[in-house]
Amino acid sequence: MPVYQLFPEPVYFSKLERKLTKNELSIIHTFKIHTSAVETRQSVDDYVLEKKELNNLKKDLNKKVIDYFDKVVCTNNSIIPYITQSWINYTETNQFLHRHFHPNSYVSGVFYVDAKKKVDQIRFYKAGQKTFDLSVARYNDFNSASWWYSVQTGDVVLFPSSLHHGVDVKKGINTRISLSFNVFFKGKIGTQAGLTELVLE
Repeated sequence: MPVYQLFPEPVYFSKLERKLTKNELSIIHTFKIHTSAVETRQSVDDYVLEKKELNNLKKDLNKKVIDYFDKVVCTNNSIIPYITQSWINYTETNQFLHRHFHPNSYVSGVFYVDAKKKVDQIRFYKAGQKTFDLSVARYNDFNSASWWYSVQTGDVVLFPSSLHHGVDVKKGINTRISLSFNVFFKGKIGTQAGLTELVLE
């Protein structure tokens, strides 16, 4: 008998189809960062994609956002997604990023500037609390409270901003560098007849 996945959470994976330029890498390595001995450090600037040096990168990431909306959200042309805030994360050995989600955003994304597949991951968490703590012989999409994916340089990951996620304690000696961003949209949603119309400009 079939077992269906009802209302699954989408996690979109893609690749940037090019390498970052020397100019782009240079600006990424020059942002001032908040200091932390334990957690992932973040850039002080939280609108990094507004820098003119990263203009082409923003355009490339926006193409991925549009592809996500086409494949996952399946909206019509009245909705135009756009990137809002964006910041750089620097994760050293033994650092982590606590479980969290992104309010005031529809979709969130991560672009991996520098990451190694053998040691770098992103973890997602199932919504709600476990009613019962059962012993599990084999984990799958239905019985897991969390699930992780390996990531590497050039990966682009997009997911609903309400989906809880984080980074486990970092293994390996490399510094993982990622660029995170939030996405909202412009256009008309709802319907006038249904008294749910809202125009976002």
